[in-house]
Amino acid sequence: MKKIVVLMFGVLPFVAFSQKEIKPNVGSAEKALKAGKLDEAKAIIDVTTASQEFMVDKKGGPSKNAAKAWFLKGVIYAAIDTTKEAKFKSLAPEGFPVAKEAFEKSKAIDQDKTPSFVSDAMGLPIMNNQVTGAMAQSYFDKALKAYQDDKDYKAAFAFTEKTLFFIPEDTSIMMNAGVFFAPAAEEYDKAVDLIKKYQAKGGKSADAYIVLIDIFYNRKKNNEEALKILQQAKKDFPKNTDFPQTELSIYLNDKKYDVAKQMVEASLKADPNDTQQLYLLGRLQQETGETDKAKATYSKILKTDPKNFDAAAMLADLYWKDAKAEKDKMSSLSNSKADLAKAMEIDKVYVEKLKTALPYVEACEKISPDDVNVLYSLLTIYGDLDIQPSVVRVKKRLKTLGEEVD
Repeated sequence: MKKIVVLMFGVLPFVAFSQKEIKPNVGSAEKALKAGKLDEAKAIIDVTTASQEFMVDKKGGPSKNAAKAWFLKGVIYAAIDTTKEAKFKSLAPEGFPVAKEAFEKSKAIDQDKTPSFVSDAMGLPIMNNQVTGAMAQSYFDKALKAYQDDKDYKAAFAFTEKTLFFIPEDTSIMMNAGVFFAPAAEEYDKAVDLIKKYQAKGGKSADAYIVLIDIFYNRKKNNEEALKILQQAKKDFPKNTDFPQTELSIYLNDKKYDVAKQMVEASLKADPNDTQQLYLLGRLQQETGETDKAKATYSKILKTDPKNFDAAAMLADLYWKDAKAEKDKMSSLSNSKADLAKAMEIDKVYVEKLKTALPYVEACEKISPDDVNVLYSLLTIYGDLDIQPSVVRVKKRLKTLGEEVD
């Protein structure tokens, strides 16, 4: 969001004024506002805007000060709505609706012809967009506090909507509202509207696409729309690997193996060595039970890109599963003499398969040494192979990363 000029309205001690007769006067209301006397400012502006004589000219139209009076009322009620002072907050527990109506009435009368309705402490004019910008900042500060500190996502989104009333064209607020605040508040339809408006104004956040896809695929169960959004996301972010993986996941989850295969093969036809598409091919092969082909595909990726963690992790997982299948066989056996003999034979196979899997898991550690999932896998393998120095090393590393390990 652009830098917002903060109004120079201080907060002074509460001043009783109810003994004086209150007369319509925008100048007095503005003076009280600048002095921080929100109670006095509210009382004066309420009387002013309620005065037919002050607000309406002799021809029955708005008076020359009517637009300013409504604008000032909007500022005063928004200040009450965002103040931290409880004594002022109680003046109007729901200040925003009043402020919103007042600003709208001011605009309807003035049509944005007057650039400034209020001045600062030195008497210099403050532009109206600076005033509304300050109001927006106050509401957005409250939104951030509710979101980050209080974890009150409903309130956070409500404050963000109020922010957008003052700066409706601000794409950064639109993006934050649509991508973070609205989904957290479970306002999914509003999230979609905000994100689409943000994108229509040129917004290019990849996160916006991710949230849209999640809403349509996981929340609305509208796969067709989710896939349509994915196609556009891939065009806008051709180097983003998450989008094609998400598209493939949708096809795989829906058992649309033929469509998935066509998608991957078409991409590989254009570039047979495209590691991203080869990874998708490997996933497809895994899903359809072609594990040997998947291993070969992931190995091909690592020859081209030795630091490709996704391919290395998938390859390690496949070999680990080969070993685990033998361990599961042993777990299903009884304590009979015959089964114990079988277990000893299976254990030999298990150990050999663990030795086969180990280099692939170690390769993952080299690529991503702080990945706790990899480290726990290594801990299991080293433990079952009784390689104690390596067990000690991995446990020490996990403890360094904050894991509780015996």
